[in-house]
Amino acid sequence: MLIYLDSRDLISLIEKRATTETDAFERGLLKKSARLVFSMHNIFECCPPLLQQHIQTNVMKTLNRLEKMPHLYIAETKIKALELKEGTDAFLNERDYRAINPFVPRFDYVISPFRKPATSHYLNYSLSEIIFDLWRESPDVFEGYQNYSKRLNDKMILDRKRKDYKKHKENFPYSIYEYLLLFNIPFPKEKINKFTEWLWDDTNLCPSFRLMYEVYHRLLRNLKDQFKSTDIPDLAHVCCVPYIDAATLDNRIRGYIEQVDFNIGTRYLKRVYRNIDELNVLLN
Repeated sequence: MLIYLDSRDLISLIEKRATTETDAFERGLLKKSARLVFSMHNIFECCPPLLQQHIQTNVMKTLNRLEKMPHLYIAETKIKALELKEGTDAFLNERDYRAINPFVPRFDYVISPFRKPATSHYLNYSLSEIIFDLWRESPDVFEGYQNYSKRLNDKMILDRKRKDYKKHKENFPYSIYEYLLLFNIPFPKEKINKFTEWLWDDTNLCPSFRLMYEVYHRLLRNLKDQFKSTDIPDLAHVCCVPYIDAATLDNRIRGYIEQVDFNIGTRYLKRVYRNIDELNVLLN
């Protein structure tokens, strides 16, 4: 069983609960042969105290304790590219789609998702050491998502101004083609429509790409919902949902996933819990 906790619950598990509760959670993982899944976003969100000394959180202590638990790492930033590469190859060669493997051996591979990190030859390189080295060399990566969120908010504003922004099925081929170009995946343009019809008809094909597309368009259609900086990690967490067995996510995002399940027949909501206490029933 693979369990993905958002940063709120990772911090709660280590910093805000009694040691006995944390130890009991770990025993539950071991009992069920379960592992926590760490991504770039749920780990980075545990690290702002490195730049904000007034926050009373010991980042290295938290990371060291998390790393003692059964775990593995997911490179969520490369999931879309891997899915589209597999999808295009399967389509062009008229074969079955094979599920991709987004998991990597260590956190330095997470932050260097498309090539081996320069530190790959290190035999022992702990999570806290990787974070400390990154903080020392590039502290700006821990400053949050303000710059990125402005760009994404601007994109959402432009998308909402389009007359056809509610026609998300009709716009699906354009999104696919845009990402194929972004990832430098060669594909004959004249076959895009057939390819996207194939993807659209089966939600098991490129599942993370499809789920992200659906959630974003429901966010887009909700004019009362303004894009916030916290949406960046929240959407990154959504990207991981097809590859885990259980996750804790923000209630607002859970609501959008529930809408997606209802409209396209997926069953992702059953994997998503409100918080670690609700998820704990799986480990008891």
